[in-house]
Amino acid sequence: MSMQASGGGPWEPEDFERELRRSLYRFDCPDAQMLGDYQLELLEPEERTRIAAHAVDCDECRDELQTLRAFLAMPTLVADPPFAAVRRFVATLFTPTPGLAFGGLRGAADSSTRVFEAHDVTVSVGRAQTTGSLLGLVVAAGQTPDSLEGHEVRLSPRDGLPLRTQLDDLGNFEFNDVPAGDYALEIDLPDGVLVIEELRVD
Repeated sequence: MSMQASGGGPWEPEDFERELRRSLYRFDCPDAQMLGDYQLELLEPEERTRIAAHAVDCDECRDELQTLRAFLAMPTLVADPPFAAVRRFVATLFTPTPGLAFGGLRGAADSSTRVFEAHDVTVSVGRAQTTGSLLGLVVAAGQTPDSLEGHEVRLSPRDGLPLRTQLDDLGNFEFNDVPAGDYALEIDLPDGVLVIEELRVD
């Protein structure tokens, strides 16, 4: 009975040697996962010693470990999360000159209206005539009211989930069924988030 090579012909000595080399190539080498665990020092001491002794005489494993070390030494660039790049600016309560009126806050009682400023943005906030409703108007220099349409407004209590609404095409927003308490108001604008840190709702 004669052996045949993969091409169908009889086996020659060099065919046998080539097949043997292929079958035995790195048969006793640790796999890539094991080498990675070794480099990260995740293995037990006995296993680390065994792999270290093997790598001394194995060029292939030694090359793999060097490649892995070079990869781990490369600096990792982690992109900042989206919210980290958002500019936040805090609005402060503004006391208008006597007689100065802020129109446009529809349906709010004049005595309850408070005006906040941050850079070139003015926010008027007041109670509506309907109990539990809060009205607001955003005026941003250089921005037309309709360019603010759809931007989110969040009213966050000290405890619990925020209430959410959106600016309309005139820069107005409204919250309904707002329990009395202390809140923070956040308004998403094209160049950042305007924050009113303390807003009392009675």
